[in-house]
Amino acid sequence: MENKRFGLGVFVCVFNRDFSKIMLILRNEEKRKKWNADWGNVGGKIEFREKSIDACIREAKEEMGVELKAENLRIIEVKETPYFHEIVHGIHFIYATTLDEDEKITINEEAEGYKWFDLNNLPDRMIDKKEDILRIARKAKEIFQNEK
Repeated sequence: MENKRFGLGVFVCVFNRDFSKIMLILRNEEKRKKWNADWGNVGGKIEFREKSIDACIREAKEEMGVELKAENLRIIEVKETPYFHEIVHGIHFIYATTLDEDEKITINEEAEGYKWFDLNNLPDRMIDKKEDILRIARKAKEIFQNEK
C-alpha cells in the first residue's frame, strides 16, 4: 500500500466540573460516514512543529470556539492505534479539561451540534468506545482532584 505513514493527533475530553458529564460533538454527515460514528471529542491532527498541547488549544478554538488555557489541560494517556486508518498508524495524545456546562460553545462546519452527556448514559455510535471514555473520566477526575 502506498504512502503508509504515522499520524499524530490529539483528543480533548471536555468534562463538567464534577466529572459527571462529557461534552461531545455531533460530527457532520461527511465525518459520520468517514468514521462510522456520530459523536466524538474535540480533536485533530498535530501540525508539523506543533506541540500536542498547542494542538489541543487550536482544535478547541476551531471546533468549539473556546479558548482553552494550557494550565487547565492535563494529559491523561497516549493511545497507539496501528490501524487507525487504512494507511495511518495513529498515535494520539489524550487530554482532559473541565468547563462549565453553560459555557458558550460555537461549533464549526465539521459538526452539526454538541451535547453534554451523563457518563452513565453515553450515546451509541461514538468514535471512542464507552469503556475508554469511562476510564479516561476516572483518570482525569483523579488527576484534577489530587491537585486541589
